[in-house]
Amino acid sequence: MLTSPSFAFSLENSVINLRCPQRGQIEVILHRYEHTQESWGKDNFETGGGHLRKGSLLIVEFANLDKMIYDQSTSQFFFHYAEQRKLVQCQLLSITNTYPVNTPYYRE
Repeated sequence: MLTSPSFAFSLENSVINLRCPQRGQIEVILHRYEHTQESWGKDNFETGGGHLRKGSLLIVEFANLDKMIYDQSTSQFFFHYAEQRKLVQCQLLSITNTYPVNTPYYRE
């Protein structure tokens, strides 16, 4: 399990809503098996995989090379927009832990 007591959310089952400059509300979903996704606006969606830690930073990278950065020492969120080469501080709106359900598999 990837959950770490040092982070305020689970790396396997969290929905994080942020308000960030230029994009407005960004929803980040952290799934089991290190699958991640981000969405913002009406039609913007990216997936990603995995995360890395550098000191007090947790970095989640997406396929478009955007990065969500959580600073454990300050409990602050940042986003790096790869296309614009810009780092912005975001406001946390909510964190929701989800509880995935294993669906049964039946053979015929």
